[in-house]
Amino acid sequence: MQSQIVCSGCRSVLLYPRGATNVCCAFCNALTPVPPPQLPPPGMDMAQLICGGCRTLLMYTRGATSVRCSCCHTVNLAPVSNVAHVNCGNCRTTLMYPYGAPSVKCAVCHYITNVNGLAHSQSQTVVVENPMSVDKSGKLVSNVVVGVTTEKK
Repeated sequence: MQSQIVCSGCRSVLLYPRGATNVCCAFCNALTPVPPPQLPPPGMDMAQLICGGCRTLLMYTRGATSVRCSCCHTVNLAPVSNVAHVNCGNCRTTLMYPYGAPSVKCAVCHYITNVNGLAHSQSQTVVVENPMSVDKSGKLVSNVVVGVTTEKK
């Protein structure tokens, strides 16, 4: 994936690969430092979308109805989603789960992570659909896990 930055010399928009620390402008040879990525404050639920104007990946607070791109100033409508994310309590893999689920089972290590520390006395079936992956032959493979959660006593 590529990101964009404005040249500190001639103010041209420069594309660079993620992870770069500096970008050298092909027009004026100015070296522009890349700022470190900003992380959301702890506890803030964030979502992502790709800008319809310049294809930049944008991060925004979940629940926002629109997001203005800081690169091209396009106003993007935020999709309505019933999916949330949490890190596995054991292996730290990012898991997707439907809003309202009390817990989610990790497809990697099978650990059950409580969501928001809620405890329920009834069992509940949880379906986790992670992003699709590509197998050795280049075919898209769906990554779905179904688990049953119960309250630990």
